[in-house]
Amino acid sequence: MMRRCPRTWILVAALAGLTWAHLAAAQAPASGRLGLSAAPDRYDATIEVAVGDPFTLHVILTGVDSDTPLPFALDTVSWVINTECCGDSPVGVTELAHAEGFTVTGDPYEELTTTAPGCPGGDTILLATATFEWLMEGAEDFALSATPLTGALDCEGQPHLLNSLFVVVDGSATSAVASENWSRIRSLFRN
Repeated sequence: MMRRCPRTWILVAALAGLTWAHLAAAQAPASGRLGLSAAPDRYDATIEVAVGDPFTLHVILTGVDSDTPLPFALDTVSWVINTECCGDSPVGVTELAHAEGFTVTGDPYEELTTTAPGCPGGDTILLATATFEWLMEGAEDFALSATPLTGALDCEGQPHLLNSLFVVVDGSATSAVASENWSRIRSLFRN
Protein backbone atom coordinates (compact mmCIF):
# COMPACT_ATOMS: atom_id res chain seq x y z
CA MET A 1 0.00 0.00 0.00
CA MET A 2 1.29 3.43 -0.88
CA ARG A 3 1.91 6.24 1.62
CA ARG A 4 -0.07 9.43 1.43
CA CYS A 5 2.18 12.16 0.10
CA PRO A 6 1.75 15.23 2.32
CA ARG A 7 1.89 18.63 0.70
CA THR A 8 4.97 19.49 2.76
CA TRP A 9 6.89 16.67 1.05
CA ILE A 10 5.77 17.98 -2.33
CA LEU A 11 7.09 21.41 -1.33
CA VAL A 12 10.40 19.88 -0.17
CA ALA A 13 10.73 17.99 -3.47
CA ALA A 14 9.98 21.18 -5.41
CA LEU A 15 12.56 23.18 -3.43
CA ALA A 16 15.16 20.45 -3.90
CA GLY A 17 14.47 20.53 -7.65
CA LEU A 18 14.80 24.31 -7.68
CA THR A 19 18.11 24.09 -5.81
CA TRP A 20 19.44 21.57 -8.35
CA ALA A 21 18.19 23.79 -11.17
CA HIS A 22 19.98 26.79 -9.64
CA LEU A 23 23.24 24.82 -9.40
CA ALA A 24 22.94 23.83 -13.05
CA ALA A 25 22.03 27.40 -13.99
CA ALA A 26 25.24 28.64 -12.35
CA GLN A 27 27.14 26.76 -15.06
CA ALA A 28 24.85 27.58 -17.98
CA PRO A 29 21.56 29.46 -17.80
CA ALA A 30 18.41 27.61 -18.84
CA SER A 31 16.70 28.86 -21.99
CA GLY A 32 13.30 27.38 -21.21
CA ARG A 33 11.25 24.86 -19.28
CA LEU A 34 9.71 21.55 -20.34
CA GLY A 35 7.13 19.68 -18.32
CA LEU A 36 3.56 18.91 -17.47
CA SER A 37 0.90 21.58 -17.14
CA ALA A 38 -2.81 21.59 -16.39
CA ALA A 39 -3.20 24.05 -19.31
CA PRO A 40 -2.08 23.46 -22.93
CA ASP A 41 -0.98 27.04 -23.64
CA ARG A 42 0.78 28.12 -20.41
CA TYR A 43 2.20 26.62 -17.24
CA ASP A 44 -0.52 25.78 -14.69
CA ALA A 45 1.03 23.96 -11.71
CA THR A 46 -2.00 22.30 -10.07
CA ILE A 47 -4.96 20.18 -11.03
CA GLU A 48 -7.84 19.11 -8.80
CA VAL A 49 -9.31 15.74 -9.70
CA ALA A 50 -11.74 13.23 -8.25
CA VAL A 51 -9.92 10.13 -7.08
CA GLY A 52 -10.63 7.38 -9.60
CA ASP A 53 -11.54 9.69 -12.50
CA PRO A 54 -9.19 9.97 -15.49
CA PHE A 55 -7.56 13.37 -16.03
CA THR A 56 -5.53 15.12 -18.72
CA LEU A 57 -2.24 16.99 -18.49
CA HIS A 58 -0.23 18.65 -21.25
CA VAL A 59 3.47 18.40 -22.05
CA ILE A 60 4.65 21.91 -22.88
CA LEU A 61 7.86 23.75 -23.72
CA THR A 62 7.84 27.36 -22.53
CA GLY A 63 10.04 30.27 -21.43
CA VAL A 64 12.03 30.36 -18.20
CA ASP A 65 9.18 32.16 -16.41
CA SER A 66 5.58 33.14 -17.06
CA ASP A 67 6.58 36.57 -18.44
CA THR A 68 9.25 35.31 -20.85
CA PRO A 69 8.48 33.66 -24.19
CA LEU A 70 10.48 30.68 -25.38
CA PRO A 71 13.61 32.31 -26.91
CA PHE A 72 14.25 29.75 -29.64
CA ALA A 73 12.48 27.79 -32.36
CA LEU A 74 12.36 24.06 -31.56
CA ASP A 75 13.93 21.36 -33.67
CA THR A 76 14.34 18.38 -31.29
CA VAL A 77 13.90 17.59 -27.60
CA SER A 78 14.03 14.34 -25.59
CA TRP A 79 11.88 13.93 -22.48
CA VAL A 80 10.24 11.46 -20.12
CA ILE A 81 7.18 11.38 -17.82
CA ASN A 82 7.88 10.57 -14.18
CA THR A 83 6.65 10.98 -10.62
CA GLU A 84 8.21 13.45 -8.22
CA CYS A 85 7.20 12.57 -4.68
CA CYS A 86 6.79 9.69 -2.25
CA GLY A 87 7.55 6.81 -4.61
CA ASP A 88 5.21 5.73 -7.35
CA SER A 89 1.98 7.56 -8.02
CA PRO A 90 -1.28 5.61 -8.22
CA VAL A 91 -1.82 6.77 -11.83
CA GLY A 92 -0.34 5.89 -15.17
CA VAL A 93 -0.40 7.24 -18.72
CA THR A 94 -3.05 5.38 -20.69
CA GLU A 95 -3.06 7.60 -23.77
CA LEU A 96 -0.52 10.03 -25.19
CA ALA A 97 -1.58 12.22 -28.12
CA HIS A 98 1.32 14.05 -29.73
CA ALA A 99 0.86 17.52 -31.20
CA GLU A 100 -0.02 17.56 -34.86
CA GLY A 101 2.93 17.52 -37.27
CA PHE A 102 5.53 16.38 -34.73
CA THR A 103 7.58 13.22 -35.27
CA VAL A 104 7.89 11.21 -32.05
CA THR A 105 9.79 8.04 -31.20
CA GLY A 106 10.14 6.17 -27.92
CA ASP A 107 8.24 5.44 -24.72
CA PRO A 108 6.87 8.04 -22.25
CA TYR A 109 8.46 6.27 -19.26
CA GLU A 110 11.90 5.65 -20.82
CA GLU A 111 12.55 8.37 -23.41
CA LEU A 112 10.56 10.18 -26.06
CA THR A 113 12.29 12.17 -28.78
CA THR A 114 10.12 14.85 -30.35
CA THR A 115 11.17 16.46 -33.63
CA ALA A 116 9.29 19.50 -34.85
CA PRO A 117 9.27 20.08 -38.61
CA GLY A 118 8.89 23.75 -39.43
CA CYS A 119 10.71 24.96 -36.30
CA PRO A 120 7.78 26.20 -34.20
CA GLY A 121 8.38 28.97 -31.67
CA GLY A 122 6.32 31.34 -29.58
CA ASP A 123 5.43 31.69 -25.92
CA THR A 124 4.55 28.02 -25.36
CA ILE A 125 4.77 24.95 -27.59
CA LEU A 126 2.37 22.06 -26.90
CA LEU A 127 4.26 18.78 -27.42
CA ALA A 128 1.67 16.21 -26.28
CA THR A 129 -1.47 15.62 -24.24
CA ALA A 130 -1.42 12.77 -21.73
CA THR A 131 -4.42 11.00 -20.23
CA PHE A 132 -3.77 9.57 -16.77
CA GLU A 133 -5.92 6.89 -15.14
CA TRP A 134 -5.88 5.59 -11.57
CA LEU A 135 -4.34 2.14 -11.70
CA MET A 136 -4.23 1.42 -7.95
CA GLU A 137 -5.05 2.90 -4.58
CA GLY A 138 -2.43 5.09 -3.02
CA ALA A 139 -1.60 8.72 -2.46
CA GLU A 140 -4.32 11.20 -3.31
CA ASP A 141 -1.93 14.18 -3.45
CA PHE A 142 1.23 13.73 -5.49
CA ALA A 143 3.30 15.35 -8.20
CA LEU A 144 3.89 14.31 -11.80
CA SER A 145 6.37 15.78 -14.24
CA ALA A 146 7.77 15.56 -17.71
CA THR A 147 11.52 16.02 -17.57
CA PRO A 148 13.87 17.00 -20.38
CA LEU A 149 16.60 14.40 -20.81
CA THR A 150 19.08 16.13 -23.10
CA GLY A 151 18.01 19.74 -23.37
CA ALA A 152 16.67 20.95 -26.72
CA LEU A 153 18.17 21.71 -30.10
CA ASP A 154 17.00 24.77 -31.98
CA CYS A 155 16.74 24.98 -35.78
CA GLU A 156 20.36 26.15 -36.09
CA GLY A 157 21.55 23.07 -34.16
CA GLN A 158 22.34 25.06 -31.01
CA PRO A 159 21.68 23.32 -27.65
CA HIS A 160 19.46 24.84 -24.95
CA LEU A 161 19.40 23.84 -21.29
CA LEU A 162 15.87 23.29 -19.96
CA ASN A 163 14.42 23.23 -16.46
CA SER A 164 11.58 20.80 -15.72
CA LEU A 165 8.00 21.57 -14.72
CA PHE A 166 5.78 19.50 -12.47
CA VAL A 167 2.07 19.47 -11.64
CA VAL A 168 0.66 18.84 -8.18
CA VAL A 169 -2.33 16.50 -8.45
CA ASP A 170 -4.88 17.23 -5.73
CA GLY A 171 -7.20 14.22 -5.39
CA SER A 172 -9.69 16.19 -3.35
CA ALA A 173 -12.86 14.26 -4.03
CA THR A 174 -13.92 10.69 -4.64
CA SER A 175 -16.33 10.03 -7.47
CA ALA A 176 -19.19 7.59 -6.92
CA VAL A 177 -17.89 5.35 -9.71
CA ALA A 178 -14.42 5.25 -8.15
CA SER A 179 -15.78 4.32 -4.72
CA GLU A 180 -17.82 1.49 -6.20
CA ASN A 181 -14.83 0.18 -8.20
CA TRP A 182 -12.43 0.33 -5.22
CA SER A 183 -14.95 -1.48 -3.01
CA ARG A 184 -15.38 -4.21 -5.59
CA ILE A 185 -11.60 -4.64 -5.97
CA ARG A 186 -11.11 -4.77 -2.19
CA SER A 187 -13.82 -7.43 -1.82
CA LEU A 188 -11.95 -9.73 -4.24
CA PHE A 189 -8.92 -9.80 -1.97
CA ARG A 190 -10.70 -10.11 1.37
CA ASN A 191 -12.12 -13.59 0.71
